[in-house]
Amino acid sequence: MRRAQAVVEYLMMTALALVMALFTIRIAQRTASDAATQITRTSEEIIKTMNEMIED
Repeated sequence: MRRAQAVVEYLMMTALALVMALFTIRIAQRTASDAATQITRTSEEIIKTMNEMIED
């Protein structure tokens, strides 16, 4: 009985660790995506500003 209980406990800990890892990976992906979007927007603004300065 103790052996079965230990196996169940290890399985629960493993499942919890996997859920935490997936959650962390998802947050990292979202952060990277948001950063890429912000970089693109900032680059476009810089290009627009430089073009306006050249035209004047």
